[in-house]
Parts: sequence; structure tokens; C-alpha cells
Amino acid sequence: MVRDTTRQLTFLVCSVVLPVFLLSFLNGCGSHSAEVSIGTSGGGGSGTSGGTTGGTSGGTSGGTSGGTSGGTSGGSGGSGGSGGSGNVVISPGSPNLVTSDRGDASVAAFPPVRYQGVVNGGQSRAVVGAKVYVLQVNSGEYGNSSVSLLTSATGNPADSIGHYVLTGEHGAFSIAGDYTCTAGHEVYVYARGGNSGDDGSNSAIGLLASLGTCPEAGHFNNAAPFIFVNEVTTVAAAFAMAGRATDATHVVGSQRSGTSSGFARAGELASISTGFANSNMPSRPGSKVPQSKIHTIANILSACINSDSPASGGCTTLFANARSKGSSGAAPEDTATAAINIARNPRANIAALYGLQPKLSAPFQPALESQPSDFDLALAPEEENTSVATVSLHH
Repeated sequence: MVRDTTRQLTFLVCSVVLPVFLLSFLNGCGSHSAEVSIGTSGGGGSGTSGGTTGGTSGGTSGGTSGGTSGGTSGGSGGSGGSGGSGNVVISPGSPNLVTSDRGDASVAAFPPVRYQGVVNGGQSRAVVGAKVYVLQVNSGEYGNSSVSLLTSATGNPADSIGHYVLTGEHGAFSIAGDYTCTAGHEVYVYARGGNSGDDGSNSAIGLLASLGTCPEAGHFNNAAPFIFVNEVTTVAAAFAMAGRATDATHVVGSQRSGTSSGFARAGELASISTGFANSNMPSRPGSKVPQSKIHTIANILSACINSDSPASGGCTTLFANARSKGSSGAAPEDTATAAINIARNPRANIAALYGLQPKLSAPFQPALESQPSDFDLALAPEEENTSVATVSLHH
């Protein structure tokens, strides 16, 4: 009887402890080719916590060595960073599932619990070494710079835009505790530069994600604990802010706290929690969103983002045809500003821009199969099944 009881206890312990050990071990053996490390902060920031979550998420941003994301997890985040090259990854569209390098899926062992995210080029190309800023719209005059919210707590010096965190080995980042926003004011994430899919460092990469209005708490930890920053979220944010932006870092808004005239629209177009365009408006389920057109514009941006430099064919063609006045005006220097210019001039240079969408294996689907008459993002009642605009979001 004692022997049987001992065997049962031994089996129980092994069935619980061994899988956790193997998961932590395997997660520390992955490669840079993984899509995205799953986002989870290092708990209390101790060596044990950092090591555990480091195996799964690399202390959230892995390659930042814990100095950025591990540090935001508290305490000695360095140990969390050192574990951050795991092969457990998360793809856009399924934030609560993880897939291994083999492609099988399982429930996330450590679901995201604090504010963090991942920067992707397309669906599966991690943008490594990108600077991630948190910006609040300026309540002043048109053309004023957006307000940078991150502080020196990131461990990185401020540049001309402000303080930033760097994306790690799998494009992940964490900014929990590194900023405070003003309740009722609109906030967005801006990622600049980095290396998408090992193609080489590309300063022309610019990606956006609209967070909406700042909660009373002064942060988005509970409102959006994990986000995707990619071409789709960039298109949604660009079309929401186009009427009030001169470029990606100069966006203004109402001086009245609590107003959300523009950024609420970004949430209607795409979800930052999935990284894909919506098929219907969350606030008005009966109204269809032009999902295929949003994905097409995102695919157009990917031609530059997933290249090795601003001098690549994808970037030069995009910037030449997404000028501030459409066919004329200033050429953009990054893809986020290019998206804003497309939103402001949705009928300019359609053929040249549409030609940038990859003909095979376009990152985001469904996408348009033929050239559209314009890139206006209009919302139509579900029963119409047409592209006739009822609500236009480009200004």
C-alpha cells in the first residue's frame, strides 16, 4: 500500500513539474526566426520569476537583456532577459494561443498580464531593434509635436522624439510603469527603425498602433495588456489621425479632456489585440468594415517595411507615390507617415501603390484581388454589400 501510494505521488509530481521544466528549457533554445515571443512580464522581477517568464517570453523583449523590458518587470530583470530566445511564439489573430516552431498550438502557459506588445513586419517577421515610443496627441495648434510619455525609467536616453524602449529578439517590448498619460487624451504607439526578418536595419520602418483615450488610471495596463504593432494597426491609426497629423510624430487633438473624435475610429477599423482588420464595426455590428482594402494597404506598406533599407525598391516607390499632397508635396521618410499621406489623398497614384502589394503570399488576407478605384476606407451597412460610403474615415 505504501509503495503504491509513493508511486502515485511520484507520478503526480512528474506530471506537473516535468512539463514546466521542459517548457522552460525548450523556450530557451529557440532561434530568431520565431514569429513573436509571447508577452508576459517577469512578475516581481526576481531572478526566479525573470528566469521562468524569460523562457517563455524572454522577459518580454528578450534581446533587450532585461534592461528595458526586464527592468520594467521590476527588480533584477536582467535574468529574465537572458532567457529570451524561446521557440514558443504567438501570431496575430490569436493572442491567447501560442504555437511552436513546428506549428502546433496550445493554450498560453503565461498569458499577458501587463502592458506590452510586439512589433511585426507582416504577420511573422519580428522587427528587432526598433525604437518604440508612447505618444500623446498635442492639444495645441496644428503641426505641433506629439507629447512623448516614456521616461528615463526605460533606461534609454531621449532622442529628438523622446524616450523609447527597444524591441527584443522577437520584436517584443514592455513599457509597464515607464509612462503616465493624461486621462481622456488620445495616445498611440510609434515604432521606428529596426530590422524586419533579418533583411537589415531599415530606418524607413514606421509603425503605429492607436491605444485610444487614456483611462483614469493613467495607463493602459488593464485596457490593453498586450498589443500588436504592425501594418494593419498602422493603417487604422493613420486613417484615424490623418486630418490632424502632419506626420507620425506631429498629431494634435481637442483641448477638451475626454473627447475622442479620431482615435475611436481606429478601433473600429482594426484590433490591436489581434493585428487584423475588423470585418464589422465593434460599436455597430451591422456596419461592414472594408477589411480587404485595409489589408491591401497594409500589404503595400510591407513592401518597404520588409526590405533592407530606405533605398530599396519597395520604399522608393512607396515614398514617391505617397507624398503629402498625393502626387506632389514632401515625400515621407517612414512608412507610418506614408500611410497618413495615403489616408489624406486616397485617390492619388492608385496603380503605382497597388502594384506594391505582393502578388504571391501577401502577408494579410483577405486582400483585394484587383486594383481599386481609390483607397478611401468607407463603412457601409451590412445589407448593402457594396463599397458605397456611409461613413468616411480618411479625414
